[in-house]
Amino acid sequence: MTASSAPVAQDQAEAAFERRMGAVAQAVEDYHTYLLNYLSRLTRQHQDAENLLQDLWRHVLLNFDEDKIHALPLLRRKAYQMFVDHYRRQVRRGEVLSDSVPDMPASETAAASFSDAGEAALRQKFWAEYPGIELTEPQKEALWLHARYGFTFKEIEKQTGTAASTIGDWITLGRKKLAEAINQEAKQ
Repeated sequence: MTASSAPVAQDQAEAAFERRMGAVAQAVEDYHTYLLNYLSRLTRQHQDAENLLQDLWRHVLLNFDEDKIHALPLLRRKAYQMFVDHYRRQVRRGEVLSDSVPDMPASETAAASFSDAGEAALRQKFWAEYPGIELTEPQKEALWLHARYGFTFKEIEKQTGTAASTIGDWITLGRKKLAEAINQEAKQ
């Protein structure tokens, strides 16, 4: 390479990078809001969605072919792949791969942290606030276990012997009736 060809090559590389930046800037202008909303729905965390979108634009700038930078299907697919990678990292974060961690006694669960009498009184007080809600006792129990303790439908199924799909239907019904009661109370 001669001394005069080095500046020419550098100028060409800078021009190519400027074209790529222009294409990415146009894609950001056209698709940023759409992709942010898409990632927000996937992550359910606005901050995570913004971080993923930033990573997406960086990846697009550095790796996409110039003619594909503005292709929405490719951008959406890459955004989804980045979300999956993010989700997998979140799931793995809790794993401990060392045998040197000492055994620790399990902490008390939320269900066992209060006395039975205190829990029964709290539950009775809650349902007394909404006397017009017509739910059976098993439906109230399922809703209580899910809302109070955060139990999943499967965990409630194990405790009550009722199918998880039925538990889900009961909880949906209970939420609907509670929302109606709260809205009616707000109107008064």
